[in-house]
Amino acid sequence: NYSELEELKVGDLACGSGHILNECFDLLYDLYIAEGYGRGKAIENIFRHNLTGVDLDTRAKQLATFSLLLKACQKDNAFADAHCLPRVLDMPAPYVAEFVCCNLDTACLKFLGGYEEAAAKMLEEDMELLQNADTLGSIMIFNDDEEYLAMLRYYYNEWTEGGIEDCPEEIKALIPGVRLILALTEKYHALVMNPPYMGGGNMNATLSKYVKEEYEEGKADLFSVFMLLAIDRLLPNGKYGMINMQSWMFLSSFEKLRTRLLTENRIDNMLHLGPRTFDELSGEVVQNTAFVITNCEGKDATGSYYRLVDGKSCGEKERMFLSHICGNEDGQKIYYPQVNQKEFEKIPDNPIAYWVSPTIVEAFKVETFDKHFTSCHGLLSGHDDDMIRKWYEVNVSFIFFNAVSSDDFHKSGKIYAPITKGGSYRKWYGNHEYVSKYDMATLAHMQKYPKFTLQSESRYFSEGLSWALERYNRMLNIRYMPQGFIFAHRGPAIFADDIDNLSKILGFLSSKVMACIFDIIGPTLSLSAGTFNKIPIIETKKWNNKMVQQNISISKQDWDAHETSWDFETNPLLAVDTDTYIDNIHHEIERHEKETGERICIDPAAPELDSLEWRMQQYKQKWEHLFMQLHENEEELNRQFINIYGLQDELTPDVPLNEITILQQGEVTIE
Repeated sequence: NYSELEELKVGDLACGSGHILNECFDLLYDLYIAEGYGRGKAIENIFRHNLTGVDLDTRAKQLATFSLLLKACQKDNAFADAHCLPRVLDMPAPYVAEFVCCNLDTACLKFLGGYEEAAAKMLEEDMELLQNADTLGSIMIFNDDEEYLAMLRYYYNEWTEGGIEDCPEEIKALIPGVRLILALTEKYHALVMNPPYMGGGNMNATLSKYVKEEYEEGKADLFSVFMLLAIDRLLPNGKYGMINMQSWMFLSSFEKLRTRLLTENRIDNMLHLGPRTFDELSGEVVQNTAFVITNCEGKDATGSYYRLVDGKSCGEKERMFLSHICGNEDGQKIYYPQVNQKEFEKIPDNPIAYWVSPTIVEAFKVETFDKHFTSCHGLLSGHDDDMIRKWYEVNVSFIFFNAVSSDDFHKSGKIYAPITKGGSYRKWYGNHEYVSKYDMATLAHMQKYPKFTLQSESRYFSEGLSWALERYNRMLNIRYMPQGFIFAHRGPAIFADDIDNLSKILGFLSSKVMACIFDIIGPTLSLSAGTFNKIPIIETKKWNNKMVQQNISISKQDWDAHETSWDFETNPLLAVDTDTYIDNIHHEIERHEKETGERICIDPAAPELDSLEWRMQQYKQKWEHLFMQLHENEEELNRQFINIYGLQDELTPDVPLNEITILQQGEVTIE
């Protein structure tokens, strides 16, 4: 709340070249004009009282200042002489006593009138913190004692009122730092930011240490640090608006941040933008969300959310939003009003899963994945060129295809073992393309690489499942992994306490229900092993094992029909025989009965094994049957899991034909 427009404090503490500041200027200017202010007075008040920008980069500060002055001149050309500059700050130069012939403690005391020793000590501490301003920027936390800040503001105005030309050199050296301290200890009514993104692993030692000490809940990334900073800089009931990465909504590394936010603050509204927010042509992988948060208690708070993640471009997301505003959502549910943020606490790790129905929330109360299964990452080489090859690039006699354990492999005297690395999108079976050196000499050699790790080595060569970290169109890229494989860090693996459950869980993880659950617990581009532990498991006795085994078998036949498989035996046309012909006839009879309910009889003609055309016809017919069987199985599995999880009103079992992952080389076209 504010009584006069001059009291309204608005800021961007990561302003860059000033795009957001310019939008804020327009809003503030309209408010002043509506209140009857003249153009010149309105602009002067905005620059002197209302609007503050801060950035670490001096060039960005200069651009922001210039763009605001241009905007001011558009409103009133009297500002062309820059007699009143906007309040945009960068990081001050460090205080160097040798340059001004005055120690910092003496200068601070002099700045504050010469007798306020306690306040001078606080200013000295703040100025020492400013020594790291080029690294820390706006996230610096200064002394917040009210008497100290009031005194600092008073003496700053005293020293700068008539210009600083006549000030002593030591005072001149302090003034830029004091100006920044006052800006960063101001309590704002509104903050609007697109903060910098930087993961904790990319921070230098100074920044990392400071973030861990002062912003522990947000230490995973710099953008989450700015979320905490924003709340700290707001007045009670003040608001901050931000666009940043959506990862804070879901990942376990941000759980403490979410817990604090949901308890102490209120999410007013959100545009959940997802991928391709800025440029659909650049291949950008950043997934964004824009939101407004109020600095007030979060108990029983509700907010409104727009889910625009399915938009394929910025323009499409905008059309989806405007369609809702105009009352036409084209069958897509994108608006979720009055969502109680307390509901988020009912799901493990408190994800901001605003779109989730009560049915799915209830599912998370049952047993979880880690009760029956183990998911883990595997070998991290640190340098693949020293270890990993395509299997056909090495002498096949050096490869041990069927090892049962590490000891078994090392006793064999072989050099290479099959390894799963994720690979392209393919379900059920396949992507067996690589082998890795695993002999003792190579393992000793690899120790020179700091990242080299034999993660989960006790699980190597065991039967399991393997997936690629990256999801495809929301679906998990997961397959059966036979005995005899190593698995890589980017091709992690799942193992079951009961081997009979492996194919069951493969069916579930490949279903649309699982895609829906992953949207809640791991809606990022990459799915690490730890994500799986939160999957809710319901009524496994009803899970269909037979169809999954059939899907694995069909996909294995497809994989082994190509020379890139080490189990390739013969050209698939040469493999067509009388049994293939009879199987095709049986499939045709079964297909007709399914479609019409009638049982027909087909008398087989004599096989034409010498005819290439006949072989091609039988080959094509065989794979059409297998393809449609796989498609039918996938839809039936979806249907069963949708029923088990009670999601009939939210999901359909349909699977587009182009998502069936056999015949990927165009051998047979299915329409």
